[in-house]
Amino acid sequence: MIAPATLAQLLELAPLKRYLDAVEASLKTLFPDITVRQHPGRIDVSDIIEKDIFTPPMLAVAATRWKLDGDLDGSWALEIEPAVYIVTEDMAIGGRAVRRQEIAHALSQGVLAILGDLDAQRFGLTNIGSPQKVEARPLFTSEVYARGSAYYVATWSQTLSGIVESPLVKPAIPAPQITDFDGEPVDASDGAPV
Repeated sequence: MIAPATLAQLLELAPLKRYLDAVEASLKTLFPDITVRQHPGRIDVSDIIEKDIFTPPMLAVAATRWKLDGDLDGSWALEIEPAVYIVTEDMAIGGRAVRRQEIAHALSQGVLAILGDLDAQRFGLTNIGSPQKVEARPLFTSEVYARGSAYYVATWSQTLSGIVESPLVKPAIPAPQITDFDGEPVDASDGAPV
């Protein structure tokens, strides 16, 4: 049975929030010279064209979809489809000019490498599955390119298990202790005093 909860309690317990916080913290550690922050959701290409909402180079972490998935044992898992939006521009790195797509390729490969690493892909969480359907691709528009930016996205799906306790799980019941009339333990196999 679900108990009433305040917004503060819901935020503390929300698995999606914990997941996004963990992904953001991991990426900040693994990309120390890149701005990493959370984004509220899927990026619409028209928003990219109309507004400059990102300062390159940057990684924006978002959840684009999530759903509960039940199992036969009554437990529930949260399947998340995250995205890391990669925003770049032409830059000078190490005394040489580097094109925006080269930087985007390097950053997207870095994100994919994290998702392929057996330790890093867990983002410090337990009860988490391996990433599935991992890919990266450009979000190309001529207007954004003309302004000197490039947008790419790395996407995958990942499942957090044990989100809701199964109603079928019963507490362990200890084996009964058989006693004689005086309250002394008795061997259940033959009835003799222990």
